[in-house]
Amino acid sequence: METPEKTRNLFIVTYGCQMNVYDSGRLGSLMRQRGWAMAESQESADFIFVNTCSIREKAARRVIGHLKRLRALKKKNPGLILGVGGCVAEQEGRRLIDEVPWLNLVVGPGRLGEIPAAAEALAAGGPPVVLSGQGPGFPEIPLAGAGPAPVSSFLTIMSGCDNYCAYCVVPYLRGPESSRPKGEILAEARDLVSRGSMEITLLGQNVNSYGRPGHRGGEDFVDLLTEVSRIPGLRRLRFTTSHPKDFPQALVDLFGRLPNLCEHLHLPLQAGSDRVLAAMGRRYGWERYLGLVAALREACPGLALSTDVIVGFPGETEAEYLETVSALRTVRFDSIFSFKYSDRPMTAANSLPGKVPEEEKQRRLAHLQAIQKTITLERHQALVGKTVEALVEGFGRHPGQLTGRARDLKVINFDGPARLLGSLAMVTVTEAWPVSLIGRLA
Repeated sequence: METPEKTRNLFIVTYGCQMNVYDSGRLGSLMRQRGWAMAESQESADFIFVNTCSIREKAARRVIGHLKRLRALKKKNPGLILGVGGCVAEQEGRRLIDEVPWLNLVVGPGRLGEIPAAAEALAAGGPPVVLSGQGPGFPEIPLAGAGPAPVSSFLTIMSGCDNYCAYCVVPYLRGPESSRPKGEILAEARDLVSRGSMEITLLGQNVNSYGRPGHRGGEDFVDLLTEVSRIPGLRRLRFTTSHPKDFPQALVDLFGRLPNLCEHLHLPLQAGSDRVLAAMGRRYGWERYLGLVAALREACPGLALSTDVIVGFPGETEAEYLETVSALRTVRFDSIFSFKYSDRPMTAANSLPGKVPEEEKQRRLAHLQAIQKTITLERHQALVGKTVEALVEGFGRHPGQLTGRARDLKVINFDGPARLLGSLAMVTVTEAWPVSLIGRLA
């Protein structure tokens, strides 16, 4: 009597942006179709894949630390396959195996579709595999095709970036912009909705440049967004990340026209100083950015805005930093993602003079974050007493508590029955905190 073949288990660890989350999900689908199951823990896995981010030095160091901690598992189970993907894999290539010799697989973001074959070869005792470069283009990984989809799903519509901002390594690691065909995107969106997704977020490094001449999709982002919004059953639609230089009035107008396009936009500013913005290669100035904000708020008065800010860019003076502080106070963002500048390989800023001392960068970051914390709390307090629509995504910290997101992406926690998971609920805001809201079922 033949012994049944043991099911092999995959565990995926994801660092970084939403696109990495999407890539990890697609990889999981592809591996399941090849007979792999998803492990509940790293300890029970036959293959651990770490999907990485290299946009900042701190993120890259975290990945290396994680890989070094996996050495103990490899000693216990010499047949364990350890793989690294994403931007750190593309950036470091074979050097990763030199630094972490118990590693089996290094694969860049453009070669994800080749992982199953590489895993099979490694399981058979093959030597370490390094796959880098862009390969044939956007990885054509099949849809999951079965089983429930998350109530809120990501959908990548393009890869790469053509902007080459002075501080950013992404264009060198993910390659030039390439748009997916519109029909393929719409088919995936319909599939997600049919399997339970109520909310879809369209993703790209520069999502609103989708379909520019020379892209594979060849379609305009405004048209794509409009067609996705018409999918029956899709209750919410979002997109990220946008570049202010690629934001036509027709896209602004969609916020007042498409009923399921949510009242939230992530619009990176990076700095409030025109000189610093020019040195960063952002190709817009503060006044242009502020004009775009005014147009967006006119089209959608309830629009919540989040942004990215970098402090301590090479050559940034105290006066220029204070221009960024002034920009925060003028726009009054609902939230920000703020970072200290860090040198990244291959980027133009890496060789710029005038590096700001680490302690000064830290001081500016702490000061900026304290100011934004006050602004965010004030914007949250303005919602107390109002009723919002929450997409219920999970359980809160306390017994009987649920957590969800309002249409403007704010987190709201409230007491309610578990049957509300995965549904929309109307919740009245009763308390405001710097990172979330508290409410009760309306």
